[in-house]
Amino acid sequence: MKGNAVNALKIPAWGMFIISMGVVLYLAKSIFIPIVLAIIASFLLAPAVNYLKKFRIPSTVGSFLILLLFSTVMVTAANYLADPVSVWVERLPAELRHIEDKLLTFKSSIANMRETTDKFGEIAATGSNTPAREVVVRGPNLLYVLLDNTQSFLVSVASFVMLPYFLLAFGDSTINSANQYWGSKESSATVIRIIQAAQHQVGRYLLLITAINISLGVLVALTMWALGMPNPIVWGASATILNYIPYVGAAINLVIITLVSLLTFNHFGQILLPPLALVLLNLLEEFVLPLFVGKLFIIDPILIFLFILLLGWLWGMAGIFMAVPLLMIMKIVFDQTQARESA
Repeated sequence: MKGNAVNALKIPAWGMFIISMGVVLYLAKSIFIPIVLAIIASFLLAPAVNYLKKFRIPSTVGSFLILLLFSTVMVTAANYLADPVSVWVERLPAELRHIEDKLLTFKSSIANMRETTDKFGEIAATGSNTPAREVVVRGPNLLYVLLDNTQSFLVSVASFVMLPYFLLAFGDSTINSANQYWGSKESSATVIRIIQAAQHQVGRYLLLITAINISLGVLVALTMWALGMPNPIVWGASATILNYIPYVGAAINLVIITLVSLLTFNHFGQILLPPLALVLLNLLEEFVLPLFVGKLFIIDPILIFLFILLLGWLWGMAGIFMAVPLLMIMKIVFDQTQARESA
């Protein structure tokens, strides 16, 4: 009887715990987002730091060199892509009205939709003759907004810049020093083995995914260049970045390529070629990915999609990009724990 009462209390207790964690993750996202990004970046760069150790380069020096190289590549790529991306961001809203002229089959339905919208607008305008009372809501003063935003920005930058270095340079020593905080040497060694195995497998997974995404981006850039698309490097970079978001990223990139193709070409066959080529390259990537990654890193697509929705709701675009690496980290830690328990 007493055991049944305890079991009955577990479900609401877990529910309250999950809700509380969701609230904390949402309210403190300015702290959690850079920390999680730093952890993922350290997993990605850890194999390079370990490789430098073979040449007797200390982890403190190797971590600094790898982070410097990584930051240089990222800043250079962002600086190179900034101009063409900004041009397209400014151009697309103005050019979207020209798409209507090319989509002849949908022209009549668009015109009917506009007429209906205009009629509803006229009805809404004439339906109420009483002027609306203007309500002014005063927000916080400018000094408060600047201080609040500056504090969040500084915390985020400091966390993302400094934490990867500390994780790469002192991560192993931190794990080894954790021995003294555990009750028995056996449990301590088990936890350390699980953490080290998870680090190795997550680093390998992120490295493989990054290599595959870069290869896909190069193929997309070359294909777009061969088909006469403007700024092919931009579309290759978008394919590389958005491919970190399974399924959703490929769909977003397909929409972008289709819109640019509509704005660039006039003939129906030319318009179809770039999005069709992108679909074929994405299908090829889906076929190649399991060959390199293996079954160990395969996760149910429904679970991936739900996790992307959850983190996207909590943390916005940053959460969408971090969803799959975080899910992979949790899966690897869970698999390692289960393997140790069954051994």
